[in-house]
Amino acid sequence: MARGLSTIVSCDGRVRPRINELSRGGKNNRVPLLTGVHHVAVPTTDPLAGSDWYVRVFDFAAVLIEERESEVVAVLLQHPCGVRLLLRRTAAPLAALREYPLFGLTVASYTELQHWVEHLTTFDVEHGAVHQAHRGWAVTVTGPDLVRIQLQTDEGPSGEDE
Repeated sequence: MARGLSTIVSCDGRVRPRINELSRGGKNNRVPLLTGVHHVAVPTTDPLAGSDWYVRVFDFAAVLIEERESEVVAVLLQHPCGVRLLLRRTAAPLAALREYPLFGLTVASYTELQHWVEHLTTFDVEHGAVHQAHRGWAVTVTGPDLVRIQLQTDEGPSGEDE
């Protein structure tokens, strides 16, 4: 689902300029490119019930259901405007905030994700290895207070957009 390089469509349907040129930052333009927020993770005791609520109330659609040992452990929802929520099962939602990435940031490609790994390594930021994720490739970063953040592509493991 490729959009034009110079514009994006916002949730309200308006076409807005893409801010790629502005999303590079830091001194001397050395921070790798981010293209947006990939998803927001939400802890829940029942991902299916939560999914039903988001579908009913906000018109999200379930795009992926993850099961482990015949139990639904996560549901990825997407809104028509592109916003994604990942509902994850946990017995204690507040304590679970450190169990998995709290949110994900979208990276343009696998190559750009590799640039991020180099950047994180240079700054001695704790991070995991690049791995296949639900809809692309990802690396998990540990931030302040042990908050986990995922950098993720929308590009599939085959190197093609899904």
